[in-house]
Amino acid sequence: MNMPNPTMAGQPRPRSQSWGRPIGIVASYALLGPFMGAFSVNGLFAVYAVGVEIARGDFSDIARLFWGGIVMGTALFAIGAYAFGSISAVAVGLAVAFRDRRKGEISWRTALVVALIVWLLMSIAVTAVVPPEGLVRWVGALLVAHVLATVVCTWIVRRIFR
Repeated sequence: MNMPNPTMAGQPRPRSQSWGRPIGIVASYALLGPFMGAFSVNGLFAVYAVGVEIARGDFSDIARLFWGGIVMGTALFAIGAYAFGSISAVAVGLAVAFRDRRKGEISWRTALVVALIVWLLMSIAVTAVVPPEGLVRWVGALLVAHVLATVVCTWIVRRIFR
């Protein structure tokens, strides 16, 4: 009987009963996701701050704003990112791990769809806490954090768990 080679492209990997792979997938998202979300949001805000200074014609503090915004902003916001972003990261990691366990592949579509669903839920929750003046920025920052963290984590997880 001709059996398909499980290492050929397009073939799903053979089913394993080990829980190490799903736990590793969820742990990767839980450990990397919040940091990548904080880094991406602070990078976006730093680029925005630099753009405002360039538009004003003030070029003296561009490097300080950019690197200070990314490095110090990420370092300070990492605590909040892990406190609040861990829920989103674990949700995406669980969905990807369940899909991998069931279908034998780490799906970009699953990761991004779940990230957008969690972003929508987090955006609804933010409306109860953030004043209306800053709501658009918060919702946009949450979108950037969810999408970029999911893309980076999924790329890394697909490389680790081939």
